[in-house]
Amino acid sequence: MFNIERFFSWVIFSLGFTSISVQIVFLREFLSVFYGNELVIGVILANWMMLIGAGAFIGKLIIFKEYKKSIVNFLILISILPLISVFFLNFLRNIIFDVGVQLSISEIFWYSLLIMFPFCLVSGFFFTYLSSVISEKYSQNLIGRVYSIESVGSVIAGILMSLVLSIYLSNIQILILIFLFNLTIALVISFIWNFSFYKIFILILATSIVMWNYFFHFDKKLKEMIFPEQKIEYYRNTPYGSLVITETQNQRNIYENSLLLFSTNDPISNEEAVHYAMVQSQNPENVLLVSGGISGTIEEVLKYDVKKIDYVEINPFIIKIKDYFSDKEFDNRVFFAGKDARLYVKNTEARYDVALINLPEPSTAQINRYYTDEFLKELKSKLNPNAVVSYSLSSAVDYLSPEARRFKSVIYNTLKNNFKNVLIIAGYRDFFICSDGELIINIPALIDERKIENLYVNKYYLDTDILKQRSDFILKNIEETNLLNTDFNPITYYHQIILWLSQFGVDYRYVLLFLGLLLLVFLLRMDVISYGMFAGGFAASGVEFLLLIAFQIIYGYVYQMIGLIIAVFMLGLAIGAYFQSKYLPSPKLISYAKIQFLIFIISSFIPVVIISLNNLLLGSGIIFFVIVVFTSIIGCLVGFEFATAVNIKKGKYENIASEIYSVDMIGSAIGSFVVTVFLFPLLGFVYSGLLIGGMNLVGSVLTFLKRG
Repeated sequence: MFNIERFFSWVIFSLGFTSISVQIVFLREFLSVFYGNELVIGVILANWMMLIGAGAFIGKLIIFKEYKKSIVNFLILISILPLISVFFLNFLRNIIFDVGVQLSISEIFWYSLLIMFPFCLVSGFFFTYLSSVISEKYSQNLIGRVYSIESVGSVIAGILMSLVLSIYLSNIQILILIFLFNLTIALVISFIWNFSFYKIFILILATSIVMWNYFFHFDKKLKEMIFPEQKIEYYRNTPYGSLVITETQNQRNIYENSLLLFSTNDPISNEEAVHYAMVQSQNPENVLLVSGGISGTIEEVLKYDVKKIDYVEINPFIIKIKDYFSDKEFDNRVFFAGKDARLYVKNTEARYDVALINLPEPSTAQINRYYTDEFLKELKSKLNPNAVVSYSLSSAVDYLSPEARRFKSVIYNTLKNNFKNVLIIAGYRDFFICSDGELIINIPALIDERKIENLYVNKYYLDTDILKQRSDFILKNIEETNLLNTDFNPITYYHQIILWLSQFGVDYRYVLLFLGLLLLVFLLRMDVISYGMFAGGFAASGVEFLLLIAFQIIYGYVYQMIGLIIAVFMLGLAIGAYFQSKYLPSPKLISYAKIQFLIFIISSFIPVVIISLNNLLLGSGIIFFVIVVFTSIIGCLVGFEFATAVNIKKGKYENIASEIYSVDMIGSAIGSFVVTVFLFPLLGFVYSGLLIGGMNLVGSVLTFLKRG
């Protein structure tokens, strides 16, 4: 005989599995379509959770009498909507907006809201609906049980996404698997309850989608939509980001998350990236090259009498596909290190005369790892006396905005904190050449003396007086400050975000004011139970981001590990919700206050522990274990808090489920955005944790005073 409880469990499990899988796929797709910095991540996650919360809230307003067919309809919707959304995400990008133009933060906000609206609204609605139907059917409050089973589905999804699906399958292939999984459950239900129409419809729908993808190569079509008039030669999701190689007019371009890393057949950029620094070294025998080697810079370095070039990339997969860039064999003096660049520098025994850091601006947490005081100290420990290091930033030309001035100042002062001399050479990019030895700006004379044959960097194209004039202009605009860019206080990354926003006329102060007023109005309408869950949701997403960013800083490849971290967090949610129903079935307000106090302690404690362990130079395995443990603990506490809140709250089941789940999601949405965009870049790791914890301390005190 069919077990109705098992049937409900599979449906709830499917909802959790689908929600997290689709969230990860959406995040990866948005990063591959847009300029993929953490600001974009914060906006997308905030919109995701806000829409889920809105769907959960609407769930209490609409009641379907025939729950069996309604559940089949919901399963079909959550299976097909992600595929439709991803198609329109790529299809509309270059129709609504100009090709190749960066979107402003407001455009990203509204576009992501539009694309995710259908699935997120249905997903949030489905949770409230299932919670209400199951609780009514068994005449008891089973919202916590639904929450726990949904979390188990999320755990399995996170693990599979990180360890299997995201490694071997594309985003479209993953969505098709999710599509088939949900339709299989819907089909089984249709056979059990003898829904003839649904049997035929589901089989036709499944066959159509699978055949369509097989014959039309949906993945490649989507990439062609994003890169029009370019030939797609290679695309792959890697642990570090989405890589795409395109070809236009015999030039190959390599993109990571839609950010152009470098192009081939660009002699001016290649010459500048190499020779400004190389000619400063008296005898450059050993060279460290970070990024861009296969674009042509290796050939430029080999114009000198070097003995060895160690070439590393911020995404090691770029080195694995080097054959796409050249048919000829590379010189045997070149060592291709297929490892994360920062970890390679930290562990290598080599010593270098020149280090060429050919990276874009620190617009993401991943790239910022190479602009911090800690990295510079690690790098300097691997340098020979008077070695030369080169960085470059976008050219200032003849004007520096206040945002650009502050950004370059922090970079300059961080470099000056580690090297006696920092010379700025303003070319197509502004190069910051660093050394403890003497640095000379007369590049044409140095090139002529070495008898280096170049197309651009030579005495015929460069004028020393102009170089000095432009260098002096930038130096005059550099502000002396004690602010340094560090791993866990990435002030440069913050200024880069502000600089990026300023290009679209966005004043972040107005954004803060708007968010503050919106938050105040929202909070004033809550009772202590709802506020507690709001603060818990804020802590959940905020602490989860801090742990992800810690992983990014230490390991460098958070892109793939997002699913695993989420899985560990959701496992904590499931355990917390389960143990609450088992050991505290009739909670009081005092218990609710204690849980919030524990969240305050953990949120405040985590950053201090992570930084301390990192400073002790313990093995990376130990720090990884600690990150996993803390992720599960904060998840367990929030899950316990949710189950407690829905048991304390009075009212109809659908009202309780919609209100608590929606404030949890909205708290998570605001926490994700505020911590990602403002707290961490501006206040750093430790103070962000203290502020997150402080919100829960306020909730604990208010609940304690209200306990009666």
